[in-house]
Amino acid sequence: MTATFVLGIISGCDFIYKDNGTFGHSETKEEALTNGSTVSTYLPDKYKFNLLDGTTLNLDTAWTEVSFSHNNNIRMLDSANGFHFSIPFKKETPESFTFTFSLADKSNQSFTNGSGEKLIQLCPKHLYDEMKVLLEQKDPDTSKGWTNTIITDTITFKRTTKRK
Repeated sequence: MTATFVLGIISGCDFIYKDNGTFGHSETKEEALTNGSTVSTYLPDKYKFNLLDGTTLNLDTAWTEVSFSHNNNIRMLDSANGFHFSIPFKKETPESFTFTFSLADKSNQSFTNGSGEKLIQLCPKHLYDEMKVLLEQKDPDTSKGWTNTIITDTITFKRTTKRK
């Protein structure tokens, strides 16, 4: 019975701190600020793109935050793991996956990119006043698709603010 009780406590702790050691990201700039991250904003040199699938993609102001992990449900900010460069977007057909972004400077990439319905997050090791980002699109030829990615644009994001 004692072993069951101890196992229950250990299992309960694992449940309570289920995110221990995992990396996280904020969904919004406001969330990043609330959680204590230094946030910079970046303006793209282009805001509107006509995608190869015939739809339109609109970008918003990008923002950054320091990478973090969780320890006992507390965010541990750590720039040694790089940054999240978050690019909010709106697409006519949100559920279709026909494009992505990547850093033009592959040597500056810390981790793989993250993608959602309204936000793509790149993971640079370092932030610069200008960040070049590639717009990569799925080949409309269904026999090729993502095996033949087409780079259609290079977007330059310029830092406008840095706040704490």
